[in-house]
Amino acid sequence: MKKGMFITILVTMLMLLVAACGGNKVDDATAEKYITQAEEIVALLNEQHYEEIYAKFNDEMKADLPVEDMEELTPIIEESGNFKEMDKASVEEEDGQYVTVLVGKYSNENRVFTITFNNDDEIAGLFIK
Repeated sequence: MKKGMFITILVTMLMLLVAACGGNKVDDATAEKYITQAEEIVALLNEQHYEEIYAKFNDEMKADLPVEDMEELTPIIEESGNFKEMDKASVEEEDGQYVTVLVGKYSNENRVFTITFNNDDEIAGLFIK
């Protein structure tokens, strides 16, 4: 049941991402700010520090993705292998939110992280592919 809810949340976040694809490019300083924050979130994911990530969620994310459900991310991250580096990064602004996409290189397979930040720098969306 939890896995079904988790998938539903991820699909909802993906739909928000698709809707945000028409976002506006941001200046270099803004891009650097959100790329740095997103890289920190990926590092926390890699280390399974879900409570620290949860503390950065906005209220909606806290309600939709409790810490216990985040633990379902562990096998996804572990299947990827050892983290090597970030390959690509981009940031777009959409409706006052900053959609940050990072491509992480791992020893077994790459992962795409889409992390959305609101104006308060809280995480408003988190998707891993």
